[in-house]
This record gives sequence, C-alpha cells and structure tokens, in this order.
Amino acid sequence: MKSALNIILLATVLATFSFKERKTESIYYQPPQDILSGTWRYQTGNEVFLVNLWQVSDGYKGHYKKITVDVNGNKIAEVYNSDKPLGTTSINWPYVIYAGNMSQNHIIGGPFTDNTVSNPSNGGGFVEGSFKMQILNPSCFDPLGNNSCLLLAKWTVKKTVGHGDPNEPDFSVPNNVVLTKQ
Repeated sequence: MKSALNIILLATVLATFSFKERKTESIYYQPPQDILSGTWRYQTGNEVFLVNLWQVSDGYKGHYKKITVDVNGNKIAEVYNSDKPLGTTSINWPYVIYAGNMSQNHIIGGPFTDNTVSNPSNGGGFVEGSFKMQILNPSCFDPLGNNSCLLLAKWTVKKTVGHGDPNEPDFSVPNNVVLTKQ
C-alpha cells in the first residue's frame, strides 16, 4: 500500500513538472520584458549614439557605439564601438557599462569605461568614470511591448573624482543627454 502511494505521488510530481516544462517551452510563452534592457538612442544631426543594455543576475551590463546616418536614417558609417577587441587580443571587451539593479526611482548607475577615446594617458587605451541612467517616464512602459509613448531616460557620464591623470582626454560619448528606447 505504501509503495502504491509513493508511485502515485511520484507520478503526480512528474506530471506537474512536465506540464510546467511544456508551458515555458510553448511558442506562446513570452517572458516579461525589462524596462531597461534593449537599445537606447540619442541623435544629433546625422550622428546617432546607441547604448545597448542587457540584464544579468546582479544588475545590468552594456556597450555603446556611435554611427552616422543619412537623411533616411540608414547607417553610413560606424564612428566608434565599445564592443571591440581588448588591446591587441582577439577577445572583445565583455562590457563597458555595469550597474546594479534599478532603484525604486528608476535609476541605475555604476562604473563606466570609455574604450573609444583617442590618445589616453594610460597604457590601457581607456578612460574610466561613472554613469547614471534614470527613466524619466516609467508609466510609458508596458512589459508586453504595447507602449503608449516613447520611453525616455536621462544619461549622464562623468569622470571619477580624484582618479586618473589630469591630462587624460574627455569622454568620447555624450555625457548629459536624453535617450529614447528603441
């Protein structure tokens, strides 16, 4: 009797597990979208600055690039891209933007590395600082993608006070702009 009860219990657990597995593998299952993950854009004239963020277990990581576009918005050229080889290796930078989880005020921030500057004073080929990104209109976000308005975020970048060489170049990236989620 006890072994029959164990078999029924095991069958119930396996059936429940199998159902959950099928449900998550269904083509209709869509995990909730994250408010920050994805591509953010700032355009001035024919130059477009793009920030790409992705969520990781302890926050966010990302890369950026600047491109030029024609009057129709088609890419003409890439001005710079942080997703490039690390020094003279064949391994790309894993990320240059890193932040913890978003605050209740819809803010993330953390270390920022500009690896696209010209003539940095250090031998590493980059300038370090910090960034902050704040969602300006979080009520526009709909996890299903049916956003009622464009999602905007304030992007600021600054050098870390007291660190680095005073002769190092400025950042190559915009340091105080509003980005639009694409």
